[in-house]
Amino acid sequence: MELATIYVQTLGVPGRTALNDPQVQRGERLFAEANCAACHVSELRTGSHEIPALVNQTIHPYTDLLLHDMGPSLADHRPDFQANGNEWRTMPLWGVGLVQTVLPYSGYLHDGRARSLEEAILWHGGEAEAAQVAFQQMSADDRAALVAFLKSL
Repeated sequence: MELATIYVQTLGVPGRTALNDPQVQRGERLFAEANCAACHVSELRTGSHEIPALVNQTIHPYTDLLLHDMGPSLADHRPDFQANGNEWRTMPLWGVGLVQTVLPYSGYLHDGRARSLEEAILWHGGEAEAAQVAFQQMSADDRAALVAFLKSL
């Protein structure tokens, strides 16, 4: 078990793509303006660790690793440890752009119910409802830019 833990802890994450694409850059700004970054935090720093290569690293997981009330639409009404049935840990978004490459036709969210990144955003409620509304109110071009940004992660 210890070797498996070390293996998982030292796996690399996919690098971002299309960094210079103007649509992706606009999508990143829109992501911040819609306040998606309040929970999907772009940058965190690791702390101490017995593996020296993992100590004090700047990482870009796009998560705060915290539980948030995501509202009744996503609720499964099944408590899990200290989380109630409405609370979910903020999903890390790094690598989300490769989901369809790795497993075509797979879904998004914790249970795969969203068939696209757009649907995943629209399922957000509770603490993330304002971000969901901001996405709904964007023009089609802006929504496409935000999704292009997500696919670059």
